Amino acid sequence: MKDLVCLHAGTSGPATWDRFVPAFEELGYRVHRPTLLGHGSAPRRRPYRLDDFRDQVLDELDGLDRVTFVGNSLGAFVASAVAAAEPAKVERLVLEELPVPPRDAQDGDPGVRAIPTLGLLAAGWLSRRRCDPWLLRDVIADLRRPQPAWWAGLSAVQAPTLLLAGGPQSHLDQTRFGLVAKTMPTATVTTIEAGHRIHSKAPDRWLDVVRGFLAFKGA
Repeated sequence: MKDLVCLHAGTSGPATWDRFVPAFEELGYRVHRPTLLGHGSAPRRRPYRLDDFRDQVLDELDGLDRVTFVGNSLGAFVASAVAAAEPAKVERLVLEELPVPPRDAQDGDPGVRAIPTLGLLAAGWLSRRRCDPWLLRDVIADLRRPQPAWWAGLSAVQAPTLLLAGGPQSHLDQTRFGLVAKTMPTATVTTIEAGHRIHSKAPDRWLDVVRGFLAFKGA
């Protein structure tokens, strides 16, 4: 049986994937849903750095062979970072609303609508039962910094990759998915106009696209 790892967004949790598990199992996957650092009962540490989430998932994959990833937002970035660091471990990638950090100091911000620091803190405190209230602030600050090693690693990822874009309702800069697709040899972009949390807002359309991608043997 193949292994599929579902990675949730910041302030979310593994339960966000519950409705899709039966469909993934029908495709022959053993589904894993880790809880990312700072969420639920997972360890809390400050500051939260993107590399820490990547290393956590790599540790949890120890003992597994090739893995397929499905990730949303922070989870999508973590999945892509695992693939960039260990491309041989990854069979396929579904990256939903991937936040795309700058390549250098002249490159663009991942978002088109800036979130003020006070807004980040307020969002963190409102979700404090699910996650560390400081987590969003740290993660977004790191995503706004250039990540040249991540960009360099993407070019080595040979796994078929589906980049899911949420369209104009999303706060992310949708043009940046095309930059990632040009860097990754086998990436394609599909837009489902439902905003940042496509799998929550348009679950049926999301599942149709993802299931078709995962079942396509010629990819």
